[in-house]
Amino acid sequence: MNYFGYKRKDGKVGIRNYIVVISTVQCANNVAIRIAEKAEAIPIVHDFGCMESDAASERTKLGLYGAINNPNVYGVVVVGLGCEQVDAEELYSYSLGLGKDTYKLLVQDYESPLEAIEQGVSYVNSIKENAMKLEREKVDLKNLVVGVQCGGSDWTTAIAGNTAIGVMTDKIISQGGSVLMSEVAGFPGSEHIVAERGKTKEVGKDILDMVKNLREEFYRKNNQTIEDVNPTPGNKKGGITTLVEKSMGNVKKMGSSEIQGIIHLGEEIPYPGLWILDTREQGPDSFVTTAFAMSGANITAFSTGRGSPIGNAIMPLCKITGNPETYKKLNGIMDFNAGRVIEGEEMEKVGEDLFNKILDISNGETTKSEINMNFDYTTPRDF
Repeated sequence: MNYFGYKRKDGKVGIRNYIVVISTVQCANNVAIRIAEKAEAIPIVHDFGCMESDAASERTKLGLYGAINNPNVYGVVVVGLGCEQVDAEELYSYSLGLGKDTYKLLVQDYESPLEAIEQGVSYVNSIKENAMKLEREKVDLKNLVVGVQCGGSDWTTAIAGNTAIGVMTDKIISQGGSVLMSEVAGFPGSEHIVAERGKTKEVGKDILDMVKNLREEFYRKNNQTIEDVNPTPGNKKGGITTLVEKSMGNVKKMGSSEIQGIIHLGEEIPYPGLWILDTREQGPDSFVTTAFAMSGANITAFSTGRGSPIGNAIMPLCKITGNPETYKKLNGIMDFNAGRVIEGEEMEKVGEDLFNKILDISNGETTKSEINMNFDYTTPRDF
């Protein structure tokens, strides 16, 4: 099975030619945002970059390096202040080493931020000229990495939304592609089901240990069990009453495929298949989708019963709902109606249509998150 993507100099394949304007430090955020707005690029900003411990600084840099490394990113403008902890020159050199079309500017080199913004816009426009010359090429599905995620879930998420994703997962895997799943905080109660899908006994044991450690770490840190805060208030209003119920729906996104192993924040998959990304100290959904992007995901299939406008700065999100009423009400943020299952259609047909939708987006179809410019990116300091 093939699709059409952009071949990169480092051997990876992107499905977008995004140009990102990356701020190295909080002090440079406004300049980066203004450049991106004026040049119609995508800003990546954060509240860190200086006065951090070494460990915290490394995690901030991990998020920024991860953005640059994603194959959907064609070009980068690095915007630094000039005296911060995160070295703009290092990010610039790293991006050049990957073969990205890259520029760098330091705000302190200009008389005013307005001059820096003008120069940054010029850099973006130069990158755009080169990006427009690059054409899509036919590539094998083994190059495609799809994240699977759910948020703002309700009772239809397990029955329709996540189950349709599971059918899609199996089809992606059977054609040689890769799927990343996380939401480790949503595993408790069904971890034995996840572990049974492990390719080996060692993988299964790793999964059980991961969830066991999650429970212990959460209680030690918060003096509460994970069940005390999960499901969320919105989940409960949507008809999910316990974490076990939530986890049973969560794991449906795996389909019937076997799990190859566990990777960690910032790591890429060593070979195609279904993988678990360990983000056990995850925050909101934007943390997990960012983690997918940092591990090389091209696109994420995101299921939401109640509705969520979340997007990502370096990959499109295909927004799926299992609730036909939500699809009608929030059509401006939804890409796919898995609620057709609730209305009587066969799951296999709906899942196959979702698989084809993922391919259409990979071939260039624009998602609602892109149209709405929902370009979230959460650096991993709080993972």
